[in-house]
Amino acid sequence: MKKVILLAAIACLLVMGLAIGDEEKTFDTNTVYFENVTAKPGESFAVKVNIANVDTLSGMQVPIFFRSDKIKLQCDSVSFTGSRCEYFMFNDIKIPMVCEKCKAEYDKVNAPPKKAGICDKCGGKLVHNGQVVYFSLIDNVDPKLTVDPLYPGDGLVATIYFTAPKDCPKGTVKLTRGMIPHPTISYIYTVWNPLGTELDCVFKEGEIKIK
Repeated sequence: MKKVILLAAIACLLVMGLAIGDEEKTFDTNTVYFENVTAKPGESFAVKVNIANVDTLSGMQVPIFFRSDKIKLQCDSVSFTGSRCEYFMFNDIKIPMVCEKCKAEYDKVNAPPKKAGICDKCGGKLVHNGQVVYFSLIDNVDPKLTVDPLYPGDGLVATIYFTAPKDCPKGTVKLTRGMIPHPTISYIYTVWNPLGTELDCVFKEGEIKIK
């Protein structure tokens, strides 16, 4: 009898554990979140950006700070391959760069220098301007075509590729909600539905650990 009771108790604990695990993965509001990453100096690695949306979404703007005074990560690129938004009609990526010497501004994707990492004007080294990366997605920009919006669900929306320099110190870089200032319209964090209405969307910070 004692064995039966013990087995029943263990079974209950297992069920409770599974239920708790499910609850941890359940979001009751639109939420952008990351899969945290651990890397070593000299390594290139990927950070997956996910969204759990309870509303149907037509687009999003997601600027992300990867700021650190000591750890100077290099943001290499952003990909939407294999994501829930892979077949969206429009996407934009911004990786702002600036020359350490003359302060000339570039963008690694939209306005790159002739030689990667080198300023066209003075030959100075380019560094990340604001340590920020930005991407935006819109389901449809042609009324003659039909593209599915992002229906409620949970999963990958973008993959960001970084490189940790060989001389990179150990530590943690937080991935936080960012913005890119602009004279006309700043690039801020937002999501919207097919009617163009901006919706609430939680931004859960992530982290990159360098060991």
